Amino acid sequence: MAQAFVRRKSRLRVKGLRVKDREKIKEAIAISVQNGNHTTREIGVDIGKDHSTVSRYLAEMDKEGKWGIKRDANGNIIISLREHLTGEYRRLESEPFNQLPSIQKWITYLKSGCIPPRRIQYLVNVVHGISNQLKLMPETIVSFGIPLDASRRKEIAIEYWRNFLAWFNNAYPQMQKTNTINTYRSFLAAHNINFAHGEGRRYGLSTTPERLGEYKDIMLTPDQIEKINRRLENESDWEAWSFMNIDLHTDARAFAMASMSWDRIAFSPLFRVEQFEPKIKRGDWYLTKEGKWWVKYPTEECRIIVETARDRLPKERRFLFFEDAKSDKANALQDSYFMSRMAVRFKKIFLELDRNSWLNEKTRIYALGDGVYFNGHPLHLFRHTMAQYYLAATNWSLAYVASLGGWENTEVLNKCYGGIPEHIKAQVAKSIHVRFDNLDLNVTVKLASV
Repeated sequence: MAQAFVRRKSRLRVKGLRVKDREKIKEAIAISVQNGNHTTREIGVDIGKDHSTVSRYLAEMDKEGKWGIKRDANGNIIISLREHLTGEYRRLESEPFNQLPSIQKWITYLKSGCIPPRRIQYLVNVVHGISNQLKLMPETIVSFGIPLDASRRKEIAIEYWRNFLAWFNNAYPQMQKTNTINTYRSFLAAHNINFAHGEGRRYGLSTTPERLGEYKDIMLTPDQIEKINRRLENESDWEAWSFMNIDLHTDARAFAMASMSWDRIAFSPLFRVEQFEPKIKRGDWYLTKEGKWWVKYPTEECRIIVETARDRLPKERRFLFFEDAKSDKANALQDSYFMSRMAVRFKKIFLELDRNSWLNEKTRIYALGDGVYFNGHPLHLFRHTMAQYYLAATNWSLAYVASLGGWENTEVLNKCYGGIPEHIKAQVAKSIHVRFDNLDLNVTVKLASV
């Protein structure tokens, strides 16, 4: 019995319309990219193709070179920083919840303060969670579009916050609320609901960190550092060894450590290290993040460690800890993967340390977490450790340690990482002699004027 011949439907289609050759599909992809679609799924939705088909065409276009499209090691289209931010803002504004009038006004308020789109989305998600828990629209919380005086709108917003706070404290009795409070107050401020200095404390809306200075006295002990180094050397884990020991001398946050590059390290005439801190927004951009390049002049001990890392780590790499993936976006992902890997690695090492070797139980919980609300900060423990050791080594020179560790002033260093201990204050007091009966104030004034 003869089988009927079924003609296969042509796949050479763009937006459902048949085209004569593959070049037309590539032209459609190039136009879609020019219109701001940079992922395979966005392009696929635009031209009517699935993302895997788009990916195959992009690979061909990258090899041909005539389309002006280049891809990184992850297969993503390489775009400029401006295009990247434009795309993120476009995705931010396309979310259904973000199109509500009160949220749109808040997003505009945040954008005017140069808040990055990812941070804005995080903040919006917090208010979304509050709104869902209260079973209210965000417009209701701030009385959006309702002709009420400012004091009445403020009373309503405070009442809703108290309702949310009652649930939150019952559901998460040990969890900090600082981020949630800051987010809620930002949302209210965008709608002209403001609080005088100190007024927020009355309503559970104080922006002062709840546990400021709680972990200022934590650190790894010298014995622990020696054991960890010996283990890493025996296992030839030079990545983890370099990460920990460089961090113990430069005091960088995790992103700044993981993203270090050789072209930002100078060995002569002075040993200098530049690290990028995204937490400090000062208009510099690196790996799709805004922050500040921090120039540091570490000790000779740090120079020896960096030279050892140069000898032990893979050669001819731009970055210390990962291969160049050809675009800022891909390298940012590489950086994130490496940070996660290091956190898992050191958490495992810390878990296997003798429980009695820890300085105190607080330090152990900070490194490993409590298993309920807190997952631990194994990498940030290096920052606390460096602050303690360097403050002691410099006779508590807060200014020097702040400049080396990436603090813009000494206040946070003093309050949260290790201020001057009581016994040092007592020693200083013994060495100072001030007698008010013979103090020459004129000399003091002259010195001050100079």
